Amino acid sequence: MAFLDRYADAIEGRRVKLRKRGCALAAETAPPGGQAALWYADAALCVPRSGQAVARQLARLCGDEAEVTIPWRSLADAVGVRDRAGNLRRYTERGVTALTDAGWLDVETVGSKRGAKTTFRLLPGERPQGAPRRAEAA
Repeated sequence: MAFLDRYADAIEGRRVKLRKRGCALAAETAPPGGQAALWYADAALCVPRSGQAVARQLARLCGDEAEVTIPWRSLADAVGVRDRAGNLRRYTERGVTALTDAGWLDVETVGSKRGAKTTFRLLPGERPQGAPRRAEAA
C-alpha cells in the first residue's frame, strides 16, 4: 500500500482543520497528483531520502505531465531541506543525482547562469526486487 493511499484521509482532515483556522497552506505541502503521483510512489522506493524529497516536489510540479522546466533555485526552495553545511541547492542536487543514477529522471539544462532553463523529465525506472506491484488499470 502506497503512502498516499494509506494517509490521504488523515492529511485531508488536517488540511480542513487548518483552513477553518484561517492558516495559509504552502503548495509545497500538497501531495503530488496525476500520473506523476504514480511515478513518485515507485521512485520513492528506489532512492535515498534526498532523492525522495526531490521526487515529491518534481511530481507535484509535473502533475499530469511528464516534464517540468524550473530553475534549480526554485526547485531547491520547494524541496526546502538543507544539508549539514546549510546549503539548499547542494541537497537538491544530490537528490537529483540519485534519481538520475537510478534511471528515474533525465535532466537537460539550456543556457548558463541566470538565464539557464533546466528541464526535468520523469522516466520509468526499474522497480527494486521485492517491491509490491500495483494493480494496473485496464
